Amino acid sequence: MTQADGAAVQKSAGELRRLVRYMRPHIWGLAAGVLALALVGLAEGLIALMITPAIDRVLNPASTDPRVALVKLPFTQHAILLNSFLPHQIHYVWTIFTVMLVSIFAIKAAMEYFGYVLIQHSGLSAVTDLRNEVYAKVLRQPLGFFQHHPSGRVLSTVINDIERVRIILTDWIAQFFRYIFMLPILGVVLFIINWKLALGSSIFLPMVLWPVAKYGRRMRRSSERIQTGVGELTQIVQETVEGNRVVKAFGMEGFEIRKFRDAARRLLSENMRWIRSYAVTSPLMDLLGAVVICAVLLYARDQIQARVLTLGMFITFIYALFRSYEPIKGLGSVYQQFETAHGSTTQVFHFLSLVEEQTDQRGAKILPPFSREIEFDNVRFSYDGEAAVILRGVNLRSKVGEVTAVVGSSGAGKTTLVNLLPRFYSATSGALRIDGYDVRDVTLRSLREQMSVVTQETILFNDTIWNNICYGQPGLPQERVENAAKAALAHDFIMEMPQGYQTMIGDRGQRLSGGQRQRLAIARALLKNSPILILDEATSELDSESEQLVQRALANLMVGRTSFVIAHRLSTIRRADKIVVLEDGVVSEMGTHQELLLRAGTYARLYEMQFADDDVAPASARPLPS
Repeated sequence: MTQADGAAVQKSAGELRRLVRYMRPHIWGLAAGVLALALVGLAEGLIALMITPAIDRVLNPASTDPRVALVKLPFTQHAILLNSFLPHQIHYVWTIFTVMLVSIFAIKAAMEYFGYVLIQHSGLSAVTDLRNEVYAKVLRQPLGFFQHHPSGRVLSTVINDIERVRIILTDWIAQFFRYIFMLPILGVVLFIINWKLALGSSIFLPMVLWPVAKYGRRMRRSSERIQTGVGELTQIVQETVEGNRVVKAFGMEGFEIRKFRDAARRLLSENMRWIRSYAVTSPLMDLLGAVVICAVLLYARDQIQARVLTLGMFITFIYALFRSYEPIKGLGSVYQQFETAHGSTTQVFHFLSLVEEQTDQRGAKILPPFSREIEFDNVRFSYDGEAAVILRGVNLRSKVGEVTAVVGSSGAGKTTLVNLLPRFYSATSGALRIDGYDVRDVTLRSLREQMSVVTQETILFNDTIWNNICYGQPGLPQERVENAAKAALAHDFIMEMPQGYQTMIGDRGQRLSGGQRQRLAIARALLKNSPILILDEATSELDSESEQLVQRALANLMVGRTSFVIAHRLSTIRRADKIVVLEDGVVSEMGTHQELLLRAGTYARLYEMQFADDDVAPASARPLPS
């Protein structure tokens, strides 16, 4: 074994131990299932031993002895009689044999049923715990996680990878315990019948297991690549479904189909590599098994001629030998499936090992209701692991009830600045204080409870209008919800919907117009009734009519709240109490609309450029060269 293989084995063992830990809360159900399958293995051995009296006694009319021997123990020659398990009134050979055989099969059937049900329940419960933990871990990641992990890959891990783990902890763990008891019991049967034959047969065991180990490692590597391919397909499907309008508008259906087919072809190739590794092991084991059978027949012929073996004992041995190959092959298949699942568990446990979003420091305090001011004190920010500085030395104060507008060109750091307020990110240096409390020293829940956010990209869920407005606040009275919708100028169009507030709005609210979606988001923010409001280009994607309605709704929302507004249309922020101009992460100007125009600086230049663009008709342009 190479050093790399040794490291892989250690990693697999570590991940197996982590999986087993999820079974601990369900250990009693698992233990009962294992005990039931142990009885199934014992029944398999008894069924094999029943072949000897069936041939030597039941099918031998010349025998008159009423005693029916199940087996003679080696070395002692002590016989275990079937008669000893039944009342002495039952003395006919056929009756004794029939009652015992039917009883063994009945017990085996019952134990097999209960064993599988109990183990499946324990496994499914463990997988449910694992799935819930992975989902919670993903949901608690900082925003940077979602920027660096494509959503399709995340979906593939949470759904597809854990589904592979489910197969291991349910189907294959049940098979494992069935085989792990069946194999040694059948081995005992073989040694009881003829220990020399049994010992000779076991010599070939390493040859039978060799293909399992060799191709199992290949399957693990293929499985990791398969899961990556599935994630790629998921990502492509998600992007094209969500961006279907762009795909159709640019006539890119053919391009996206070819892109999907190429990814599917790569996945097919990797799947076939896995299939070849899986399919080759069983024929190789059968071939080696045939060699063992031929050697057994050659030796057994002489033993029967010498009357060391009876015909019934020989057939019992052959039956037990053939049956013992089932658990050997089955355990090999379980091992291969585990190696396959190992490729899936790698990404699952990678997610579980990620550091969650830092919520509360030790001794964090609950932030009192906001009452005075918000202060940015020499704030500097850069993303983790990146040298580029996004914000430099930002100093800003916003008093309660003030509207602070943040403007600047794309990439100036506007959104990053307001994202520091709810602590989506934490300042690299400096401090952000609310009423004198550093936001890093208060609980995240108490901080975010005091903020509402309305963004450029309206996030709605595939649910009813009512549940989208009441998001996170179930059980609210109808009057309060309707008042919020009315203030957001959404009530009228809601009542025109087929089921009113109970109308399903589709994935991401696609059954609504952009303005309607934005007004629902405003109603949701109104209902939360937070004292601090963040508006991140909330009207940038709307037409003029929708923008007017949304602006009126926003005006209702901003009443009595401390608001931070990012807007690319400067006409919408002229009434702001304070306008902050960001350039390359630095506050270059600050003041009211009139003050900044008189200063004739960056803001005045942006304002003049925007209104010049509105007044000047577009010049004719030659088509771009193809």
